[in-house]
Amino acid sequence: MTREIIHNKEICRFETIEEGITGYVEYEPYAGGIDITHTIVPKPIGGRGIAADLVKEALEYAKENGMKVIPTCSYVKVFLERYKAQYGDLEDKRDSIFPTIEGSTGHTCGVKKPKIE
Repeated sequence: MTREIIHNKEICRFETIEEGITGYVEYEPYAGGIDITHTIVPKPIGGRGIAADLVKEALEYAKENGMKVIPTCSYVKVFLERYKAQYGDLEDKRDSIFPTIEGSTGHTCGVKKPKIE
């Protein structure tokens, strides 16, 4: 089964809808790349590979457009490490423009701040 994923450029998200519920990867563009800040898949549609499909779509977009990726989202960081041969060259080693939450555990991503040019 191929999952339909839409790139909603207006709000900087890759989205899919299953059972009426939206899962998405959110990013912030910067000169030469995208900072992927969140991967959100609500529990009712979790465990189906949706997060992986969304992240892969975002990384393929970056690759096709010659962009780098800052993996602020912890899920994306792990995905890049797992698929180094395929996507390792996309990772931008600079620090995210979003601070991480101190003492957080689990699936915590960065905290959104205003865009910096």
